[in-house]
Amino acid sequence: MGHYRSEKDFLQALKRFNAISSKKYAWHTGISEKEHACAFGHSISPDTLFFKKPMDLEGENTIRVCRECMEKLVFITVDSDAHAREITDRLYHQSNPPSPKLLDMQRH
Repeated sequence: MGHYRSEKDFLQALKRFNAISSKKYAWHTGISEKEHACAFGHSISPDTLFFKKPMDLEGENTIRVCRECMEKLVFITVDSDAHAREITDRLYHQSNPPSPKLLDMQRH
């Protein structure tokens, strides 16, 4: 993995990356059923994890990105700069507040 020490670190960064935009246009994972082209020119082989994002309200126009490119995109956008990481972390927590039950458990 390029810039992330673990899958967990990458997935947390992806959540912060998604917090930048509307949930309606969030990046989602998928497993390719056929060969796809990554938006950055790479090939996405069948049965491979990739990332997709709707580009219109109907979800008919979708952009696809391979795992390697998504890691780079996320790292450059939210983790290469401490200030960007802080802002995206705050945005993520504002749009995904912990449940009252979890807060109660943390207090005890």
